[in-house]
Amino acid sequence: MGQWVLVSMRYRHGRDVRVGDLVTYDIPISRDWCGLKRVVGMPGDYVALHPPGTAPGPKDDMIQVPAGHCWLVGDNLTVSRDSRDFGPVPLALVKGKVLATLFPFKWIQSGLKKVE
Repeated sequence: MGQWVLVSMRYRHGRDVRVGDLVTYDIPISRDWCGLKRVVGMPGDYVALHPPGTAPGPKDDMIQVPAGHCWLVGDNLTVSRDSRDFGPVPLALVKGKVLATLFPFKWIQSGLKKVE
């Protein structure tokens, strides 16, 4: 929270996005909101539905990412709402790739000391 990111729109619609990239995207269940998540699966990849160390559900533990979609997961697994909740995300909803995290403007004003 409170961080600014530099996003390249060159990667819009998932173009040249790879596993491990951080992307911004339109949240499928609430198109008025934009999210920022890590790509953990691209079309054809198999991904785990449950993070390591959690109890598996009654269904299969793996899913194959369908064509034209990606699997997005937040870095904070315990509180993230991501593909584990709403399934594969259409690549058409990817808005861009995060290139850098920038200091919050307040930090610059305070001599790069974190302020709340």
